[in-house]
Amino acid sequence: MFKEPAQRTELLKTLLLWGGRLGNARLRELLGMKVTRVSQLMSEFQNEHPNWMEWDSVSRSYRAKAAAYRSAFDASASLGQYLSLVGISHTQGESSNQRTLWNAFPDLSVPPARTFAQLTEAVELSRRVQITYRSMSNPEPHRREISPHSIIRAGRRWHVRAFCSTRQEFRDFALGRIDSPKLMDVPSERSANQDVAWNTLLDVRLIAHPRMTTAQQDMIRLEYFSGTAARVERCRAAMVSYFIQDLRAATDASKQLPPEFQLAVENMEDLSKWMFTV
Repeated sequence: MFKEPAQRTELLKTLLLWGGRLGNARLRELLGMKVTRVSQLMSEFQNEHPNWMEWDSVSRSYRAKAAAYRSAFDASASLGQYLSLVGISHTQGESSNQRTLWNAFPDLSVPPARTFAQLTEAVELSRRVQITYRSMSNPEPHRREISPHSIIRAGRRWHVRAFCSTRQEFRDFALGRIDSPKLMDVPSERSANQDVAWNTLLDVRLIAHPRMTTAQQDMIRLEYFSGTAARVERCRAAMVSYFIQDLRAATDASKQLPPEFQLAVENMEDLSKWMFTV
């Protein structure tokens, strides 16, 4: 595996940038190599890039320094490789050398690698993070302190689910709107098991839009429901708005009409309390 030096360098670079650190145990787990071989790889990598890492005696791993993030790399491609290495599917581009399958649209939501790494580390260590943030309601840069517990790709964007110390509630923060994240030496204020919306599971009942013709509804049922009348998907309450948006399913079939909306949510009365206003 990764016999060429250039391949090994790119692999370790990807793991360092998106994971925020390189550790012997983690690399053994991911690469299936023995302790001595992994130590040799890290030593070679450190010699090639002496200003990219520093030793962290607490986590017993090398942590990425700012210089590593100033190196040139294809963010979208390397994020896809990182997620594949750690066991998360995130298909990018064509899926074979024959180019028979394509990803038709560019990924506009790739987050900054350093932001991704800092938040991932905060989740793993259950620590707070100080961030500079912008939102639609407050677009000017402002300081927040958050306790993240999960990183999610919801629709076209990456989010971190976290407890916000300012608002004293769990919220979603778009990674693309986060700047200058700083891992704090303070335990998280709240944990995932205290996030009610995250732990509440909802059934979303999807149907063909009732304002379509009978033939059109039959077509949609065949396309999405294997010919059945409806399809029920389970979703976390905290993510249900993103899920419905991504499906472009009508939440009010009397106003959101075909052909723009071909699916509809049949049980909105069960979901409405968890929806955010868009």
